[in-house]
This record gives sequence, structure tokens and C-alpha cells, in this order.
Amino acid sequence: MKINHFVIASVLGFILMVGALAAGFYSFERKAVLGYMTNGIAQSVFRLEEDLKVILRNKGQEFHLQSILDRVSAIDPAIAEVSLCMDGKTIAYSSMRSKINTRISKEYQPMSHINMRIVNRSIRNYQSEFEYFDGEKIQTLQLFIEVDHEYIYGQLDRLAWMFGAGLFLVMLGIVILAWFLAQQLFLYPLKKLAVMVKTKDEQKEHYFINEFSGLSQTIANTFRTMSEQNEKLQASLSESCYLDGILRTVADVNGYLVSSTNADELSQKCCERLSKHTEYGICWIGLVHDDEMEVVGCTDDESRLLHRGLKIHLNHSEEMFAYAPSIHAYSEDQIVTMDHLEKNESLATWSFIAREENDGSFIALPLRGRVGEKPFGVLSLYGRVSEGFLQKEVEMLEELAGDIGFAIHAYTQRDQLTHHLQVDVVTGLANRMSLIDALSHQDMHALAILNIDRFSDINDVYGVGIGDQVLAGYGHWLTKKIEKTSEISLYMLGSDEYALLFKNKEEVDNNIAFLEYLIDKTAEESFMIEGIEVILTISVGFDPASDKVFENATRALKQAKLEHKSLLVYTPVLGAKKEQEKNIEWYKEIKEALQDDRIVPYYQPIVDTKTHKIVKYEALIRLIKANGTIVSPFHFLEIAQKIRLYPSLAKVMIDKVLERFEGLETKVSINLSNEDILNTELADYMEEAIVRRKIGQFIIFEVLETEGITNYGQVSTFVERFRDLGCSFAIDDFGSGYSNFDHVLKLNIDTLKIDASLIKNLPHDHNSQIIVRHICEFAREMGLSTVAEFVASEEIYRKVLELGIDTCQGYYFYEPSETLQR
Repeated sequence: MKINHFVIASVLGFILMVGALAAGFYSFERKAVLGYMTNGIAQSVFRLEEDLKVILRNKGQEFHLQSILDRVSAIDPAIAEVSLCMDGKTIAYSSMRSKINTRISKEYQPMSHINMRIVNRSIRNYQSEFEYFDGEKIQTLQLFIEVDHEYIYGQLDRLAWMFGAGLFLVMLGIVILAWFLAQQLFLYPLKKLAVMVKTKDEQKEHYFINEFSGLSQTIANTFRTMSEQNEKLQASLSESCYLDGILRTVADVNGYLVSSTNADELSQKCCERLSKHTEYGICWIGLVHDDEMEVVGCTDDESRLLHRGLKIHLNHSEEMFAYAPSIHAYSEDQIVTMDHLEKNESLATWSFIAREENDGSFIALPLRGRVGEKPFGVLSLYGRVSEGFLQKEVEMLEELAGDIGFAIHAYTQRDQLTHHLQVDVVTGLANRMSLIDALSHQDMHALAILNIDRFSDINDVYGVGIGDQVLAGYGHWLTKKIEKTSEISLYMLGSDEYALLFKNKEEVDNNIAFLEYLIDKTAEESFMIEGIEVILTISVGFDPASDKVFENATRALKQAKLEHKSLLVYTPVLGAKKEQEKNIEWYKEIKEALQDDRIVPYYQPIVDTKTHKIVKYEALIRLIKANGTIVSPFHFLEIAQKIRLYPSLAKVMIDKVLERFEGLETKVSINLSNEDILNTELADYMEEAIVRRKIGQFIIFEVLETEGITNYGQVSTFVERFRDLGCSFAIDDFGSGYSNFDHVLKLNIDTLKIDASLIKNLPHDHNSQIIVRHICEFAREMGLSTVAEFVASEEIYRKVLELGIDTCQGYYFYEPSETLQR
């Protein structure tokens, strides 16, 4: 309800209340006046009776009776007429002459009822009896009185009008006064307060009533506080919206940390995304190598002072001044921020770029691989806001710089490790892994494998150092021979073997002619190594084209060695007969071994590198011949796969290993081939056996990485299936063969088993040490444990311990045995 309506309602209520009181007062006064008038009538009648008695007692005075009656009507206007009855039947005298000698026809009320009757305005006629003594006896007379209602009530009406008019004027005055006072004391302040609330006025007012003044001050203070809070909230909202935009930008950049394929791509994408933020300008990332910082990622700069590939010399005073904030952030390992760049008078490159791009602030953040490490680069970013970067914004950018630094460090390590894994450390040529990778991208190739004849004699006579130089020199010589053609690629397979991959496999005759040319020229060439002249000859196995070109070229080379030929071209007939005979022999041997229960697991302990305590075992399959000879899997597993006995061997191994370790609460690892993983029947069999024995948490499956896993979707499904049973997974022979870090990361594995070819060379091969160190760092970054295979000597063990490999496996500790070591 509005205040005006409330006041009007209050006034009307007040009027009604006063009216009710006035009506009650009037009713009371009316009765009092009527009582006064009826008393007057009664007194007049009483006096009339007394006068009449006097006249009637004096004989001969009756003629005065009429005059006395007339006088009563004249004296008392409330009495309309008065009549006297002497005999109770006829009116003898009357102030109304027409009624004399008329019979009494009306009904009269006793005079004693006049008070009650006249108030109700119901009876006009009254009678009064009185007695007198005429000397002889007591006579009874009757007086008949007619009251003049018009006079009586006319007086009352005049009284009512006068009372009402007076009351109205008084009430009107009271109402006007009350309205004025209400306006001044209540309505005006309340209206002002309402307007104050509506307009959110912060200026207080003073009023007659202190409470209103206090309320005004409270409202003013409230709106002042609300205004201040609103400003703060608006500022917070603006800041939140601003930071939300930065957070979205940071989230997009974090996406590049995973999707990028290398450090350069990551750096460029991060810079481009950061510069797209409305409040950011040019962004660049510089990485430090030796004494210079190279810009590896940079957004467009109209001044062309910044570009990818720019090198900033850290020891050059002018360049240090030109890029001072970024260099300072790197050298001092701290965040450097600059604001109000428009006021900076420096002509240094960083401030010149800011003015050209209308940027007002700058921040440089050091990049490091891990917390606490020395920075290896800087993330530099220009901002549009002259006042600089918010504290929370700096914290978010600092965290982002940490993520970028970690990712660049990981990519760099991966690239370095991949390079070491893909390049032969002696010759600098692409190695066996690179060849297998190239073969995997095309179904048909032409491949030649070259072997240096009697190379072991060179090592024995002149030493390994000279032998390595011979390998490097011959590799360089081969490179020169093929450098004019893009159709041939050269690889170093390890030891003393090289491979030539021919892209044009249709030109078989030309390829054979080229190989014969190499054979002849090699024999004619002499290689001078530290003053020693070395003459080489080579044997070559060549497969013109097939889907198993590597195996066939290797078979051709072996056959060439056996037949003492320099070049042998593989044909399907070449190995078919020998292979068939061999397959038949081994089929019989494996079949009988399965029937006679001569397929057994041998267990080799894996020990903690520091404590030498056995932490788990590896189960290795062995075939026991009828004569007791123990055959390693190298001789029969591949053949078992060809003759389809491999699943039977796998089931025997699963049953015997699980049965042996049931209840021991000791972990054991089991090797799985790609065929095992894809064999759903075998997977179901293994799952049932593991669940039945409740041994899942003690089983480790070693995936043979050297086989070149390509179907990662199926492998991942297999891994997750058995991880749900508590099993864990390891990559076996890591660091040799088809080592692809991107693919390895796709598998949810727990352990890397470093290949024996790297471990056995640790004491004397610096490159092997570099590779293994990178693998260990990679594993630690990924939270994986490491196992060193082929720890065969004290010398190897010391290097393994120095590099921080978690566990060891090899003959230096234990040989594989049919019984468990304790």
C-alpha cells in the first residue's frame, strides 16, 4: 500500500472514529435534552394542577379555569394543548376551544410515562389525574395534555445541526492540521526517502524526526557501500572475464602440448595461439644453445626484427641490450615484466617492436624442463595493456611456461633419443630400426645386404678402434657411390653389415649390375686407417622384390657365404627345400616335446640394482630334447609359429607358470608376441586361468617391442583388459628394433626393459651410454620403471648402477634355471 493511501485511510478511519464518538455523544445529549424538556412539561402540568386546585376550592372562581389553561399553552411551547375533564367523559375546559364539551375520544398515556414515550417519539397525548376537596368531598379531575412534537424535535434538530456544524468545523480543522503535520512530519520525509531509494541517492537529508534522519543516513551509507561494492564487483567481473579468456587461451595451448609432433611445431603453435588473445601482441620462444638464443617460434612482426631462426648472441653486448628483458629472464632465472612501454625511451629491439605494434607491456618467462633445473629458453610475450599484467595472469602464464618448458624438454629428449636409436653410432648412417621403419611403409621393395668378409679378423688384428674406423670409412665410401641417385638408400645394420634399399624395384638388372659394380670397386679400393692399408671384400644377398624382403635378403646372404659367392639373388626356390626340411624336422621335435611334456619354463631372477634383492622373475620357454639337450626359443619359436604349434606352446607356458607361482605372492613376467595378443582364444584362456587362480596382481606381460607393433588399437584393448585383472605390462627389448616413442606412449605400460645390445656395450661405448641415459630420463618423466637386460659382468653392473636403472637381469646375478632362486 502506498503511503498516501495509508494516510488517507488513516484520516478516514479517524473521521469515522470521531463520528462514532460524536454520534454517541449526540445520542446522550439528545436524551438529556428530551429529559430536561419532559421535566419542564411535568413541572408545568404540576403547577397547572396546583392552580386549578386553588380555583376549584374557591367557589365561584371557575371562570378562571379557561384562562389558566390558555396561559399554560402560551407559557410552555412544548405543550400544544391542555384540556380539563370534570366527569371523566366530557372535556369541560380546553386551550383548544373546539374540544370543549366533546367526549374523550383519544387514548392518553399516564403522565408518568412521558419521559420514556417522548424519547421514542411515539406518543403525543398524556393524562394526569389530581384530586381536590370541595368542602364536602374529594373530587377527582383529569388533565389531558397534547405535547407539541414539532416544537420539541425542531429544537432538537436545530441543536443537532449546530452540534454537527461545530463538530464538522472542528473535525475539518483537526484533519487539515493532521494532514499538514503528516505531510511535514511523515509523508514528506517518506517520499524523500522513497525517491532516495529509487534514485540510489547517496546524499543524506536532515528531518524533524530524528529516526528519519538516521534512516536517511543509513540509506545513504548503504548506497555508498553498495556503489563501492558494485565497483569492486564490476572490477572483479571484468578481471574474471579477462582471466577466463586467458584461461581458454592457456587451455588451447595445453592442447598443442599433446598434439604437436616436435618441439619446433609446438613452439610455433603456442606463439600463434597466445598472440590471438585480444590483449596480447607478438609472442616468441627462444631456446639457448651454447652461447646463443635461437628463436624457434614467433608470430608475425611487421618490423621484421623477429623471425624464426633468428640467433641472439648472449655474449654480444649490443644484442644483449637489444633483447635485454628476455636475456635477463634466462640468465637470472626469474620472470621479467615491463609496463608503460610507450614511455620507454630505449631504442632497443624489444621496446621498438612494442611501439610499432602499439603494445604497452612485456613479460619474459624462463623455460625449464623440471622445477629447480636451469632454464634452457624463454617465452616472451607483449601485452596491449599499458598497466602491465595482473598478478593472477602472471601466475597462469608462469604455469603455462612450465608446461611448455616440460613439453619442449620432453620432445627434445625424445628427438635426441630417437636420433640415437635411428642412427648408427659408428658410421652415422641410418640403422636397422630406420630400415624396418622404411620397409613398413611399402609392401614391396628391392633390398641388398652387404657383409664385409672376415671383418672379425680386422678387429682381432688391429683392434676394435681400427675396426670401427674401417666401418665408418666404408660407410662413407658407399655413401659417395650412391649420392648421385635418389633411388637408393643406405643403412648400417650393425656389426659388419650394410643394406641398400632400392626404390625402383622394377629395374632388377640395373640393380644387380650396380651391386656387381660395388663388389668390384670394393675389392679394388684400399682404405688407409692410421697408416694401415686395409683391403676389403664383400658378400651380397639380394632380394629383387617380395613381401619378406629382409628375411629373404638375409637368407640369400647366408647362402652366398656358404657357397662362397660374392652375390646371390634370392629366388623362391633358393630356400624352399631347406626350409621345408627344417620345418618338418622341427614339427616332429616340437610335437613330441608337447606330447612328452618337455616344454618347460626356466626362471631368471630380476634383482634390485642397489640391494641385489630378487624382486621378480622372468619366465623363459625351453625345449628339452629327448637326449636332454636344452634348446633356447631362438631355434624353434619362429618355426612353431609357421607350423601353427605356437598357441599350444603358449598355453603350456601359461599353465606351468601360473601353477608354479600360485600362492607365492611373487611377481613373474611372461613374454607375449604380437600373435599372442591378437589370439582371442588364447586371451580368453589366459583370463580364465588368471581369474581362477586369483594371481593377476603378480603377473607381468612383456610385449615384444622388437616385432614392430602396428595394430595399437587391438594391443591397447588387450592391455586394458588384463590391467583390469591386476596385471602389469612391460616393453621388452626397448632401444633396439622398431623403437617408436610415440607408439610406446600409446600403451598403458609400467616398465621398460632396455635391450641387451645397449646394456652389454655400456662400459666402452659412449653412445650407448647416452642412449641408455636418455631412456632412463624418459622413463622417469613418464613414471615407468626400468630393467637392464644382459648384465653379464661387474663392469656392466657398475655402469647400470651409475645410470640409475631400477632393476637388473643377467648372468652376473643369476642364470635362467628350472627352479626358483631364493
